Amino acid sequence: MIEARELGKVYKVNHKQPGLKGAFTNLFHAKWEQKVAVDGLSFQMEQGRALACIGENGAGKSTLIKMMIGILTPTAGEIRVFGTDPRRGGRGYLRRIGVVFGQKTNLWTDIPVIESYQAVKTLYRLDEGMFRKNYDRVVELLALQPLLSVPARKLSLGQRMRADIGMVFLHSPELLFLDEPTIGLDINVKHTIRTFLRQMNEETGTGIFLTSHDLDDIDEICDDAIVLSGGRLIYDGTLDRLKHRFVQDKMIQVTGKQERDIRSLLPLARIIMEGRVTRIVYPVREYSSAEVLSAVSGCFAIEDITIEEPDIDEVVSRIFAGEGML
Repeated sequence: MIEARELGKVYKVNHKQPGLKGAFTNLFHAKWEQKVAVDGLSFQMEQGRALACIGENGAGKSTLIKMMIGILTPTAGEIRVFGTDPRRGGRGYLRRIGVVFGQKTNLWTDIPVIESYQAVKTLYRLDEGMFRKNYDRVVELLALQPLLSVPARKLSLGQRMRADIGMVFLHSPELLFLDEPTIGLDINVKHTIRTFLRQMNEETGTGIFLTSHDLDDIDEICDDAIVLSGGRLIYDGTLDRLKHRFVQDKMIQVTGKQERDIRSLLPLARIIMEGRVTRIVYPVREYSSAEVLSAVSGCFAIEDITIEEPDIDEVVSRIFAGEGML
C-alpha cells in the first residue's frame, strides 16, 4: 500500500538578522542553512494494516505524511502509494485516500454539517446507495445525529473532530492519513474515535497511517509501528515486538493462598503481598513467562491470575531517553 525507498526531504532555512540593517544585509547576502527533515527513510505498509508513526516533535512525521499525500516533493529517494507517485496520481489517487489533520477541519465552517456531507457526495460523484450506506454508518457509530443541523463553527472541538472523522469516510477511502487526530480532546471523545477507527480498519480493510503523541491512540488503533528520530528510521516492526524489546519488567498478579515461598524459585523478582493478592514483578531478561507461570502454579492455590503487558508509554520514553536505538 505504501513503499518508501531512501526517502529524503531537505528544507532551506533563511537566517535573517533583526532590524532594518538586517533586512538590507539579508537582501544582498542571505544566509541559508539546510535542515534535514527526513533522512534516507525506507519502509513498507501492507494492504489494510494500521501503522503508527512515532517520534518526537521535529522527527519528520508531518513532513512524511505531506510527501505521501503529494503536497511536498521529496529531495531524495522515492515514495509510492498504491504503486504510484502521489504527486502524479491526480484525482484518481485523491479518491482513494482520506486525510485528517487534528488542527484543521475539512468541514465548511458556515454551513450545517449535513450540507458539508452532501457536498462530499457531489464532489466525489458518489451514487446514492454508496453515500447513504456510509452516511448512516458514520452517523450511528460516531453519534452525529444531534450535530448534523449545526454549522461547524458552532461545534466544540470534540464534536467537530467526530464530524471530520465521519466526513472522511463518506467516499470509502482505501487509505486514511491521520495527523494528531485526538489532540486536545477529552477522554470520552478519544475513546469514541479510537473505537470507530479500529472498527473501520478491521471491518472494511481501510488502511490507517497514524501519527500521534497520545500513545493510547497508537496502542488501541495500530498493530505496526515505525519510529523516527531526527528524520531517520530507528524501528520498523510490530508494536508487540517494540514493547518486548524495550520493556525491562513484567508483572503477574495472583489471587489465592500462597502454599510455598515463591522467592526461592524467583529470587530476582520483587514480591508484593497484600492479603490474598500477590504481585510478582520480574525482569524479562532473567525469567521467561513460562518459568514464572510454572513457579506461580507450584506456589499458589490460584483463584485468579492477571498478566500485565508492557505499557507503550514506558517503551517510547525509554527509546527517546537513549536507552535503546534499533
